[in-house]
Amino acid sequence: MTTVPENPFALPGEVRDNAPLNPLRHETHLGLYVPVDNTQGAFEEFCDRFADPGYLRLDGRLVVTAGGRGCGKSSLINRCAHWLQDQMRTAAQLTAVVVDVTRGSSIAESMAARRARVYAALLDKLYANKTLIHDLAYQQRHSPDEALRTLPNCLDEHCALIVLLPSTELVDELVQYTQDVGQRMVFFAETTAELSNDHRLRMDQAGAIPPVHLQVGRLDSADAGVFASERLHPLRDVLPPVAKTALEELISRRLVSIGEVQRLLYGVYAQLRVQSVLPKEVTYQHISDHYVKHAADLLETRP
Repeated sequence: MTTVPENPFALPGEVRDNAPLNPLRHETHLGLYVPVDNTQGAFEEFCDRFADPGYLRLDGRLVVTAGGRGCGKSSLINRCAHWLQDQMRTAAQLTAVVVDVTRGSSIAESMAARRARVYAALLDKLYANKTLIHDLAYQQRHSPDEALRTLPNCLDEHCALIVLLPSTELVDELVQYTQDVGQRMVFFAETTAELSNDHRLRMDQAGAIPPVHLQVGRLDSADAGVFASERLHPLRDVLPPVAKTALEELISRRLVSIGEVQRLLYGVYAQLRVQSVLPKEVTYQHISDHYVKHAADLLETRP
């Protein structure tokens, strides 16, 4: 019986073909990061900013990751949060609890309603996982300002929070998060908004400590080639490579994100891996045919 090879563009432990890398849930994802879209440079900048996280015992900080849709913002945030959790433990003797409230609100809500819902979700999770040593902040969960003032005192003095916030397009919301983040807390936010120098200055002046600004970009043909090659490497003797010209042609026609390339190649190789006869290489025509066939789904990931 012939063994069907794995899809090299599938993410272990994830069902969706466009799920972000998440080493917080799956440690094996750490080996799948590829240095594209300035994600490696942004990660190194983040590590430099938190090389000595001891100051977080007295303060909190917001991390803002900006870039287009599908450019790897969520994957970068998950990598940074995973690294920071270890760094806090070893360099600051803080036990960091990661709380994901990225689905805690709706873009259809007002900013005030979103804020209230996000912090209620945060406190619900902290209460449920028994992170709180006192319940007062939980009792105040429907009054965000009071709950945020109380929260640091409801945590063990050696406990820190890493909070993954919902995506936002509102600069005012990012400014509010800068003001909200309390001691022993790091908030991660992502946005597709174009942040001007004036926007960044507003955020820098809003809180006790200026946010860390990380920027990811768009793919070029070299990035796309590196991504495809890295993912295919473990199965290089089983599945055909992607022709260099295929990705060059794809990217020359329009703006393409790493998320879209991931989803396209996932679909192409989902078909190829079960074929009895394989092409020598994956061409632009293979990618184009798959794109046309699944255009309705792919439009969801386009900018």
